[in-house]
Amino acid sequence: MLERALVLTVCAGWLASAAAGEMPMTAWGKPSLEGVWTTATLTPLERPETVVDTRLTEAQRAEMEAEAEQFWEALEQPPPPGEVGGYNRVWLDPGMKALPDGRPSLIVDPPDGRIPWRPEALAASDAESARYGVGPYYSYADLDTGERCLSDGVTMAPLQPYNMNYQIFQTEDHLAIVHEMYHEYRIVPLDGRPFLPEEVGQWLGDARGHWEGDTLVIVSKGFADKSHYYWAWPWRAARPSLTVVERLRRVDGQTIDYEFTVDDPEMFTRPWTASAPMTTDQASRGVTAGPLYEFACHEGNYALPNILRGARLEAGLAATRD
Repeated sequence: MLERALVLTVCAGWLASAAAGEMPMTAWGKPSLEGVWTTATLTPLERPETVVDTRLTEAQRAEMEAEAEQFWEALEQPPPPGEVGGYNRVWLDPGMKALPDGRPSLIVDPPDGRIPWRPEALAASDAESARYGVGPYYSYADLDTGERCLSDGVTMAPLQPYNMNYQIFQTEDHLAIVHEMYHEYRIVPLDGRPFLPEEVGQWLGDARGHWEGDTLVIVSKGFADKSHYYWAWPWRAARPSLTVVERLRRVDGQTIDYEFTVDDPEMFTRPWTASAPMTTDQASRGVTAGPLYEFACHEGNYALPNILRGARLEAGLAATRD
């Protein structure tokens, strides 16, 4: 009880200073990155091909937010006949606010805000995207890694329509990042130890962190080869040719400037960088505030066997009609 009281006292003091806009610091003199953060935003990863402006006006952002609200409200309606529908707003918690700086994309380099795909990699990615939610479903491997409750891949890019929350714990020689989605977590050593041997592959890579002034730099490589799995976002797939560099810089009491660079010469013509600011002010992004909750995706994951069962039924009906 005494330890819990001490933790609550420390947290209360941290929250008070953060609310006042002060820069929280650790006892060892580094900026504190601890807290429950979200990257959720309506601003897309890539600049839409129809958008030519490098900055959206306040009116354009308001229009985008209104269109998003209409889209999510439509999910409250009953699904069309023959369809089971999906989650409604009780379960979904997407970012409903565009970034206030008016950027049309999270990608800041290249300047066009687009992923610099190699042609063959883009064709493969488009083919994967085209069959999402469509099938065919011959086996469990025809569902993407997220539907299988495994992972959606690398970086803290705000791509999910819910659970875009992260809790960071920090010591002098380690950083722990817990993602609410899939209950993923990363332990990042900061003590200068070498990377693991290349043959030891990990889903989220082997991460090592170091400080460059007030910026924490996390380099992840040594990814397991999971490129043969089906990924909803193929650029996020674990693969040995991938290196990810993340930079976290505490800006103020409520903001971390989060930036990541993706480098994979087998998939992209050049490295590319995205900026996805993290905030403890969830209301400013239009999402629910509060602590992280357990995400037990595999408990009662009836969707996967039912999808396969439905595909077998549809195939049988089609054979009957023929």
